[in-house]
Amino acid sequence: MAITVSNAFVTMFGDEITHASQTKASKIQNAVRTVRGVIGSTYKFPVLGKSGVVKNKVSHQDIEAMSAIDASDPAGSATYVGATTDTASLSNVSATIDTYSTGEYIDDFDSLKTNVDLRSAYAESIAAAMNRAYDNAIITALDTSVGALTLASETTGDTLNKAKLLALGKAFNDNGVPENDRFVLASPEAYNDILGATDLVGNADGPLSQSIVTGMIPNVLGFNIIMSTGLSDGAASDKKCYAFHKDAVGMAVGKDITTMVNYVPQKLATLIAAEFSAGAIVIDGSAVASFQA
Repeated sequence: MAITVSNAFVTMFGDEITHASQTKASKIQNAVRTVRGVIGSTYKFPVLGKSGVVKNKVSHQDIEAMSAIDASDPAGSATYVGATTDTASLSNVSATIDTYSTGEYIDDFDSLKTNVDLRSAYAESIAAAMNRAYDNAIITALDTSVGALTLASETTGDTLNKAKLLALGKAFNDNGVPENDRFVLASPEAYNDILGATDLVGNADGPLSQSIVTGMIPNVLGFNIIMSTGLSDGAASDKKCYAFHKDAVGMAVGKDITTMVNYVPQKLATLIAAEFSAGAIVIDGSAVASFQA
């Protein structure tokens, strides 16, 4: 006789793990460019450089490809608008797809000996573990970019106050980074720096007045603020924090978080497991800034 898992058990667990994933979701997944359904061990994010244009093209003159335009010598009286390096160069950066898995057995007799709903407990624990791993992949990609790429700015020993946020904004503005979808990934201490900055949240009638009550910072000086406890250690007691534009960091997902419930007769237990595969990479270093706070 085949040993099977109750359909009701599978359905209930599936519903609960989905609910737990939504209530304890990754903090960073919606802040980066995400591509799903990736097949293979790597994914290449294309990077297209800036291009210039020819002003007042001579009549009947052939259009030159952007990648071949000679900025110093356009035909006839035409002039070139743009820098000499604005040739729409095409390159790519590769994200390596890693696999992640976790799980636990629920022993038949353990289920009978306790009044704790083990299914719900493991569902919540597995969801939290998966989401931490998802965030960690993005944080690792940001850490790797420091020193390897030319970033908008790199500083240490910072306090995330108004002056620092203005400096981050200027670094992005100087590089022409779009003003929407800018994020700051901050440590709890750096998050506290903003809450303690009287010139930002100290005014009870100011735009961040609700932060005094809720302790939450939605958006300040053009940056969406994300607090994370998973950031890497920096100098002294600081953490490595980042500012970035959404399109500057890529996440390639091969398999979304998937849960499984299987009965293992050799163990007289039910195995509850989850897995996903993904890889992250910094696509454009000019729209990323690192600081330690």
